[in-house]
Amino acid sequence: MASIFDRYGIKEVADVTFYKINADGSKGAPVLYLDTLKVSTVEQTASSADARGGKGNPKLVSWDFGKEINVTLTDALFSPASMAIMFGDKDGVGISTGKTDEKITKVAMARISATPAKTTVEIDSKEGRKTVTVLASGDGTATYNTTAGIVSVTGADHEPISAENFASQAAGDKVFVHYEVTPTSKKVIDINADTFPGTYYITGDTFCRSDVTGEDDFFQFIIPKAKMSSENTITLEAEGDPSVFNLNLTVLRPESGPMMQLVQYNL
Repeated sequence: MASIFDRYGIKEVADVTFYKINADGSKGAPVLYLDTLKVSTVEQTASSADARGGKGNPKLVSWDFGKEINVTLTDALFSPASMAIMFGDKDGVGISTGKTDEKITKVAMARISATPAKTTVEIDSKEGRKTVTVLASGDGTATYNTTAGIVSVTGADHEPISAENFASQAAGDKVFVHYEVTPTSKKVIDINADTFPGTYYITGDTFCRSDVTGEDDFFQFIIPKAKMSSENTITLEAEGDPSVFNLNLTVLRPESGPMMQLVQYNL
């Protein structure tokens, strides 16, 4: 039996597992495991109504209602599974490896080279600085070099520059080169207007530490039914810390049993 004098501190972030919920409400197969969290917060709130009366109108009786439990998870990393769950595919079935023969279109700012005479551009992109031949040759017709993946070229006025007119551009002019690359591998997460995040059985495992012995006990929270929020943000910025990935959940009342359990145990 626990003693009323036992005291513990709790600090360490939890490792959280998401499970499917079976038709009978029980825990199903795991669909997501998070062991790179920065923050795992469980917050309980409630509303209250008070009866007041007498001189000074003090509170006489108070009623609590509308209990809410919210879980906030902040992950340092993402996986295709976590991204699919965050953005609305509750089973992760929106993840596919994609067809590797499907090209990805990219754009890079380039400068028209002086030599060879206005037929090459210098591109500085994530693939590295390189000189690319823009016009195909050999058939006497001005066409863009599809071997290099070039689809089109646009000028400073955002208007397309035809292959026939490309050679008339001045050397040193800046242009935008639209080109295609073929990935060696690809994962695709489909986000649709009619799909939203789902509901899961969740467990979180961490430690609590005795103030007397300084030793750790295992500590777990169990949530039989939690709904993932549809609101998500990915922050991309040049400075500051890397983007984190927030998974916000609202605890729902299951058909039977408690909304949440807190379990302290030893092995």
